[in-house]
Amino acid sequence: MLAKGLALGVDNRQIQTAVLADPESDDPVVCPTDANELDAFREEFAGTTLWCGILLGGCGGQLLTRRGNIRVSHFAHFPDPEGLLPECGRRSRGVASADHLYVRAATQTWLRRQGHTPRYRYIDHDDVPVGSLVEIELDGRTLLLHMDPTTTPDWDAAQASDIILGPGVQVDYRTLVRRGYVNRIKFVSEGNQRVMMLGTELPMMGTDWDFELADCTIDEHGRLITPVVTRLKAARAAAERAPVPRPRSEKPEAPVQIGTLIRLINNAVQKEETTTVRELRDTAQLQAPRCEGQALKHLQHAIDHANDLLAEQDRVRRRLFASLDEAVRNGHVYKVTTLSPQVRRFLQGDPVTTPQEACILKAADTLLREARQQAAQKRRAADERRAAEAQEQQAQRVTQVQERKARNRARGQVQSITGRLRRETLSAQQQKHLVEELVLAAKEAGDHLSEAEQHKVNEWGKRITALEEPDTTEKTSPAVQPLRDAITGPVRLPDRLVPAVAAVRGALKKAARTRTATSWNRLEQQLGSALPTLTSNERVQVLVQVDRSTAGDEPLLSSLLAAGDPHFAYQYYRHVLTALGLDAPDNDEDLRDVVEADAEQVFTDWHFR
Repeated sequence: MLAKGLALGVDNRQIQTAVLADPESDDPVVCPTDANELDAFREEFAGTTLWCGILLGGCGGQLLTRRGNIRVSHFAHFPDPEGLLPECGRRSRGVASADHLYVRAATQTWLRRQGHTPRYRYIDHDDVPVGSLVEIELDGRTLLLHMDPTTTPDWDAAQASDIILGPGVQVDYRTLVRRGYVNRIKFVSEGNQRVMMLGTELPMMGTDWDFELADCTIDEHGRLITPVVTRLKAARAAAERAPVPRPRSEKPEAPVQIGTLIRLINNAVQKEETTTVRELRDTAQLQAPRCEGQALKHLQHAIDHANDLLAEQDRVRRRLFASLDEAVRNGHVYKVTTLSPQVRRFLQGDPVTTPQEACILKAADTLLREARQQAAQKRRAADERRAAEAQEQQAQRVTQVQERKARNRARGQVQSITGRLRRETLSAQQQKHLVEELVLAAKEAGDHLSEAEQHKVNEWGKRITALEEPDTTEKTSPAVQPLRDAITGPVRLPDRLVPAVAAVRGALKKAARTRTATSWNRLEQQLGSALPTLTSNERVQVLVQVDRSTAGDEPLLSSLLAAGDPHFAYQYYRHVLTALGLDAPDNDEDLRDVVEADAEQVFTDWHFR
C-alpha cells in the first residue's frame, strides 16, 4: 500500500549520477546538488529520460530528480505501480561512479582529430566491477585504462599497446623503474560535468599533472605521449648519443675495477635482481684470471654468492613451471589462474625464457582463454534464462496492474456517479440511466469498493426501483438535491484568493504533465508571491475552486496534493471531496487507495494535454 513505507516513492539512496535516454546508454550526467541549479537542470533535460544505467552497475530502472530541502538534491528511482522502489545493487552512487563513461566524452574528439576512429568497450566480468577496465581500440591498437584500485594491472597483457592508470591504482616500484614511467588519468568536477586530466608518474618524482589533453598525442605504436614522456625520451636519446668513456687498461687500476665489480654483485644479489646478477657473475668469471691474492679471494666469494642465488632462483623457476605445466595438462583452471600470475611476476626479474617454458606459458594462456569463453557462454545462457523468466514475470505483473487499474478506474467511476446523483438535480429517467451505469461500474470494481461504497450502490439501486415512472412528464427525485459547499465557508470566494486559484491550477496541471505528485510546501516554493500564506480552510476553498470545473467523470487535480502529502490527504482532502459532493472514505487506507487511483488517472489524462 502507498501509505506504508515507500508508498510515495521516497528513495533514501543518494544517487548523484545517471545516464540519458536509455538504460544501456554510455552518456552520463551528474545531478546538481543545489536546489536552484536543479531547476535549470530539469528545464535543460525536460525532454530526456534519466536511468540507473547498466554501465554504472545499476538496475536499469528509470530515475527522477528529487529536490533536496535538508539533504542535497539527487536522483531517485521511480516506484513501481504498487509504489515500491526497485531493488538496486548499485554499489557506487557518487559523482565518481560514472568516470569510466566520461572517458569517451573526454577523448573521442581529441582522438578523431589525430585521425583515429576510437571504439570504446567497458569490461564487465564476474570478478571485475563494471567500468573497472575501459578499452579504447585505435585501428588495431588498444589503450587499456584501469579505473578501479581493486583490479591489479596486467603489465604483460599482449593485447594492450599502453596501460593507463586511474585514481588510486597502484604500480609497484620495480615495474615503474623497468617501464621508466606510467601515465595516469583522474577526473575533477566542473559544474555538472566531470573533466579528465592526464598525468605522468616518474620514479622518485611522483606524478606531474601540469599539462592539458591537447598537449598529448598517440604515437604510431598506440602509446600515450605526454609532454613528460617527450622530455624523458629526448633525455634518453641525448644520453645514447653521448660518447661512452672507455676504461683505461693500465694494470695498477685493476684492483679498483675488481672492487667495484664485487660491490655491484653483492648489491644485485641483495636485491635479487636475477638478470643483473647473471650478467655481473659472467663478467666476474672473465676477470678472475687477472686477479690474485685477496682480490681473487673476495671476487671468488662474490661469484659463489651469485651462484647460490642463481641456483635457488633456478630451482624456484623449475618448480613453478613444472607445477604450471602439470595444471595445464590436467585442465585445472583454478590452479592455472593462480600459478600463471606467479610465473609472470617471477619472469619480471629474469625475462629470458626457454622454448619449453614459452610453450607452457602459451598453453596456459590458451586454457585460460577457453575457460573464460566457456564461462562467458554460461553467463549468457544464464542471463537469457533470467531474462525470459523476468519477461514472463513482467507480463504477469503488467496483467495484474492493468486489472488493478481497471478496477480502480471503475471505482473512480462509481464515486463520480454517486457524486453526481447527490449534487445534481436530475429527472427520474436520468437517475435511472446513471444508476444502471453505476451498477455496471460497481460490478467491474468488485472488491476494490469499500463496504460504504457498495452500500451506497445498493441504496441507489433500491431507490430507483422504488421510483414510479411518469407517463408523460418527468419529475425529479427529492432525495438527490445537490449539496451546498458547507465546509468552504462563503459561497463566493474572496477576491484575494482568486489569483491563488489560477496559480495553483496551473502548477497542478504542470505536475500532472510531468507525472509528479506535489505538496503545499512545494507549491509555495514554486509559486512564490503568487501563492500567499493561507489558512487550512482557505487552502480547502482554493482547491474546491480549482476542481469546480473538473468534469464529473474525471479525477481531481487536487489528488496530486493528496498523493504527495499524506497528512494533507487525511486531514483536509476529505473536506475538498465533501465540498464537491464526492464520497470520502472514512478509513485512511481506503482513502489512500482512492488517492492513488485518482493520481494515476490524472497522469494518464494530462500526459498529452
